[in-house]
Amino acid sequence: MTGVVATKVATRSGFFLYMSLGFLAVALIGFSTTFFLPLARGTFVAPPVTYVHGALLFAWLIFLVAQASLIRVRNVFVHRRLGWLGASLGIAIVISGVAVSLYVTRRDLAAGRGDVVLGEFVGLLFTVLIFGSLIAAAIVLRRNSESHKRLLLLATIWVLAPAWLRFRHLFPAVENPMVVFSIIADSLILVAIARDLGAYKRVHFVYVSVGGLMVAWDILFPFAFQSATWLRVGRWLLGEPTV
Repeated sequence: MTGVVATKVATRSGFFLYMSLGFLAVALIGFSTTFFLPLARGTFVAPPVTYVHGALLFAWLIFLVAQASLIRVRNVFVHRRLGWLGASLGIAIVISGVAVSLYVTRRDLAAGRGDVVLGEFVGLLFTVLIFGSLIAAAIVLRRNSESHKRLLLLATIWVLAPAWLRFRHLFPAVENPMVVFSIIADSLILVAIARDLGAYKRVHFVYVSVGGLMVAWDILFPFAFQSATWLRVGRWLLGEPTV
């Protein structure tokens, strides 16, 4: 009986490890054409904060793999001791993400891309701030392991949106890449839900509430990001005239 229980525990923990490895693969592939290959060729040029932000994001993904691995081998003590490293990474990612968003927006406005940049800017800010909010919620609920690990999983799905969007460079024939790759990214939430149904015959509240809001955002964003209100918010955040 003990062996059966141990096998079930290992299987449950394994899901989050495999998802974490998948997240790392998505980031490596997604950013290959816009960061890794240009960097290897010596053609990538960006301010230091861009390198810092990228390093922090990949540190987060590696951290997630390490934490899931520790749970899989039942080393809960080290997992908890390392938790504050994850909290520090989350804070640093939010701060550097805001800085990168400001840089990219001002660069693209100077290049004459127009109002579309303002809509993208607000979207980028929402991405990093909601990521930070989900990490904060996971920290608050760290004693509730079932909610904690699901919030971390959803936070990582959320923050990988830019990596998924860069898949358009690998598949240029795809029409409406923002919509298509957002759907693919959101499908990972369905994978998590399917796993809950298979393992527990129910779906955890975190997936229903937070996951539902994430999907709703991705549905509404393509329609909202060029609205007058959205653009006004972007100008206000940049300190530009809103009239």
